[in-house]
Amino acid sequence: MKPLLLTFALLFFVVSGVHAASEPAPLLPESLAARDQLAANQKTTTIFLKENDPVKATELLNTTNEEYNKQGWTLFGVLTFIRDEDFQGFFVTYQKNLVIN
Repeated sequence: MKPLLLTFALLFFVVSGVHAASEPAPLLPESLAARDQLAANQKTTTIFLKENDPVKATELLNTTNEEYNKQGWTLFGVLTFIRDEDFQGFFVTYQKNLVIN
């Protein structure tokens, strides 16, 4: 009885191994193809606008919003970055539009 069970178990592993080998291997995150695929499917992006003067930072933010809007991105969120109680700039997240104006 044991040899019969071992035979079935061995047959199962061989058949499952053949099936798994016929499927394409998943891309490793480190591969260039995976990075290109992630970039193509990216729906959000976050940038950092570094400017110590809040007035100039606001102007930079408005200019950047206009440029990203022309490329089909909309403003998703703005986070003020403060280090040691000093204003350093903004982290700005944009979301890809489904329709480009």
